[in-house]
Amino acid sequence: MSSMFDGLYIARSGVRASRAALNVTGQNITNSNTPGYTRQRVDQSSISPGDGGLWASTGTSIGDGVSVDSISQLRDPFLDGEFRTQNAKSGMSSQQVSTLYDLEDIFTTTTTADSSSKSSVIDVLSDEFSNFLSQLQNLTSTSSSVSESNVREEAKALAGKLNTAAKALATARQQQFTNLSEQIGTPDNPGTVNALLQNIASLDKRIKDAEVAGSSVLELKDQQNLLLDKLSKYVPIKVVQTQQKMPNNQLVDTTEVYLADPDGAKLPGGYQLIGGADGSEYAQFSVSQDAPADGKSFGLTQLHLTQLSVDGKIPVDGDGNDLMQSMKNSDLQAGSFAGNLSLLNSSGEYDIPTSSFRGIGFYSQYLDTIAQNLASVMNTMNYNPDKKDAGGSPIPVEGQLLFSGSTETPASGHTGTDALQDITAGITAANIHVASVWQDGVLTTTKDAANPGDVNTGSFTNILNMIAKLKDTSTSLTTQTGGGGATIFTGTLQKAFSSVSSMLAVNANSTQTIDNTNSGLLNNIDNSRQELSSVSLDDEAVNIVQFSQSLNASSRFMTAVDECLQNIISNMGMAGRG
Repeated sequence: MSSMFDGLYIARSGVRASRAALNVTGQNITNSNTPGYTRQRVDQSSISPGDGGLWASTGTSIGDGVSVDSISQLRDPFLDGEFRTQNAKSGMSSQQVSTLYDLEDIFTTTTTADSSSKSSVIDVLSDEFSNFLSQLQNLTSTSSSVSESNVREEAKALAGKLNTAAKALATARQQQFTNLSEQIGTPDNPGTVNALLQNIASLDKRIKDAEVAGSSVLELKDQQNLLLDKLSKYVPIKVVQTQQKMPNNQLVDTTEVYLADPDGAKLPGGYQLIGGADGSEYAQFSVSQDAPADGKSFGLTQLHLTQLSVDGKIPVDGDGNDLMQSMKNSDLQAGSFAGNLSLLNSSGEYDIPTSSFRGIGFYSQYLDTIAQNLASVMNTMNYNPDKKDAGGSPIPVEGQLLFSGSTETPASGHTGTDALQDITAGITAANIHVASVWQDGVLTTTKDAANPGDVNTGSFTNILNMIAKLKDTSTSLTTQTGGGGATIFTGTLQKAFSSVSSMLAVNANSTQTIDNTNSGLLNNIDNSRQELSSVSLDDEAVNIVQFSQSLNASSRFMTAVDECLQNIISNMGMAGRG
């Protein structure tokens, strides 16, 4: 039969379970606004007959109460993984779209449209190009007072706008690299991301030590999960939770973090960010920028990853060589770091092979292409082999230039078209300028056969041909000077100038659509996580009532059992006494 004290054991276990539940409810309520806090619950189970009593029992058996097994979190590892995977995608697209919108300011300006102070956006390059065409057109009018100097000054303004746009793009590129460098930092002064890796590894070690000591680690896990969520915005990660057996055979949780692909799977290279024997080792990122190559004005930005170490410093082998994980830029396909790299390194059709994203390099090189085509058209049409100086000697190409770049001197022995190609090849949007030789009389107004080389006949057929070439003649702009390569624009040169901002707008809008989709999916996943893991004050209020009643009932039960025992002990011995 059951022990007469079993009721006390059952009542005591009920009181303990109810008190634990009330304490956990209080913990949930007080942390309802704590960032990263995960709702907790009491895990309990019934005690089988004989598990908790001190005496053997026979006959009908009754359970021995309730056991408080643990305190756990209401958290779903699958939703955590989905959130971090989507967070990386959102981090990449948001980085891209934010920068693309910033680039739009380079090519547009806001002016007052009317007296009501409404604003309109005007394409700076297109507007300046139209002004240049107007000056050429005015030059052909006999009633106009426009002179060659007016055309030259407008040409200087157009070249200056190209210089300014190129400089602004170079500044935007440098800012991207600076932001990336600051997020990474140095071994002695880690940036945001490297500090996250260091803190996650430190928390993993603290969690393991606390579990060995028998302390609660739930709040530490909340802190770690919050940091992992933040890390996933920068790089895609795969978090692997395992249990490690300690020397005393106790199992403790260990966190390993790896770089992941866009779907959240561990990359084939197994690039590890957190791990090691006790979970306290971590890798660190670094970034470098190659010297410009292949005629480009910028070098490739490279991201690097050290092997795991206990202090985040670059480990070395016996020969003093740095031990790095063989990560390539292409391994990162999500996260804001991947967004930075695409903006810095991807040049769309200008890349070999062609890349799918038009980063800053595309617009820089497209401006170079426009500048070269403008200079080529103007210089070629202005050149007249029959034009002579005051002494009657033919004026060479370099003496008839309107626009030049890094050089105004062709290769030795090159004349005519070859000389023009030499000079044009060195022209970029950053260095294009009005040629030093362009003084009054250099602009060839006519090439009429009746008066070859004569610029003072009152005929402006060559100027009109220039205008038609710039304004009406369709041309194909390619990624290689002089033709060849990928065609990036077909149309007039005037439209080519206005196409810069329209190309950028299309790129920004399409990226914005992707970012909106990524943000929507991220919010949906986060809402699912919050429904499970966040604290509901309404639910906790119900729990307070429920667990208070349970505590009161268990306490009343204990009192009733105690009263029965007192009656048995004190009064049953009196039975039969007369």
